[in-house]
Amino acid sequence: RTPPTMAARMFSGEALADLRAAFSRRSSTRARRGRGASVIVAGKPKAKNKDTGRAIHFRTGPERFNAGSQVGEAPRGGKGKGKTTRSQRTNKVYKQYLSGRPTVDDVERASRGDRTKAMGVVEREAPYRLTRDEREAWDRAKRRGGDNGKGYGGGGVLEMRSTQRDPLAPHRHPLVNTHRLYCDAKQALFVLVEQDNEGRDEIVCDLSTLRLERDAECRARLVALAATMERGIVVDDACGDEEPIESQARYVAAMERDELDGLSGSDPSTMTDPPSDSDSNGDASLSGAAAPSEETLAAARDAVDALGEEIRSLKDGGAVNSDPEVSRRVAKLLELKAELRALEDAAKTSTPDAIEAAIREEREARERAVEEARRSLAESPIYALPERYLRFKCPDRPTAKALAKALAREDLL
Repeated sequence: RTPPTMAARMFSGEALADLRAAFSRRSSTRARRGRGASVIVAGKPKAKNKDTGRAIHFRTGPERFNAGSQVGEAPRGGKGKGKTTRSQRTNKVYKQYLSGRPTVDDVERASRGDRTKAMGVVEREAPYRLTRDEREAWDRAKRRGGDNGKGYGGGGVLEMRSTQRDPLAPHRHPLVNTHRLYCDAKQALFVLVEQDNEGRDEIVCDLSTLRLERDAECRARLVALAATMERGIVVDDACGDEEPIESQARYVAAMERDELDGLSGSDPSTMTDPPSDSDSNGDASLSGAAAPSEETLAAARDAVDALGEEIRSLKDGGAVNSDPEVSRRVAKLLELKAELRALEDAAKTSTPDAIEAAIREEREARERAVEEARRSLAESPIYALPERYLRFKCPDRPTAKALAKALAREDLL
């Protein structure tokens, strides 16, 4: 059979089927291209700041990479790098603030200039990082301490030249700062031997690292120990008769007064002593000034009224405030009013109820100051506590070395 010609196939059913099939293939290709483009354009872009990796521990539900509810909520923090992100490990919010004594590990970190595990271990402006020579001297000081087997003590003896100074240290030498911090961590007495070029060494003991509320007995024991060593040792007690709890309470009371008065930055050396326990009744201090009588108050009121009438008569006669006579009498009137106000205030505070209220307020303020002082002695960092110095001037270096070792090994707790 011969194939039909083109004219014969033009309108036949076979040609229409071929055209229909070709058109459908072309349409499907365009549709696929269109759908692919629409997927790319309309797809959800990936956020640039989307956290990945370890942050999966802090997302729950569908946000945990299709985990759904199969995995429960993971606790924040914990040990290991897989539980916290780097920003959380270095953030101050997730770090623990120092309360009381530091750890020996943190002291070692501070001596190397590394970050401590707890915040507030070192003073921001004071140096603590040790050089190679200072670290060798510090290691020798720690070896002189020994171990008493009681879990405290063993701070050792630090030796330094009395002329050794660091121009970059505005507060103290970094070796002194680090060793004082180490003695605080070990609950030991701070002992420093300042070596003189001529051999007349001086021993400096700081009892603030013991964090005692009363250290008079400890100071007496150290002085008695020095008296048994050798003659010629001169003792200088810089603490006086004031106990640490009393000194700290005086400081707290002065800070509260400055805060109430709107002052700041007062010098602790100018602070007044708080009322002692012997004045707990408060009669001698509060009722020492006699209350003004009714005759005195009446006379003061009459003087103010009379002078006011004189000024009023002068103004009725044509005088003004700028006249010398009126100005002089107005100034006198202001003085009389101030005296009258002081007398009235004294009369109000001299009543039995006012005296009792003042005594009660004074007693409560003293109790608050003592409680805050006790808390600060236990929880404040060592650089925030005042030093409690006890100095021993020795005639020669062998005596200073023997006495320093005896002082460091003395059990004061």
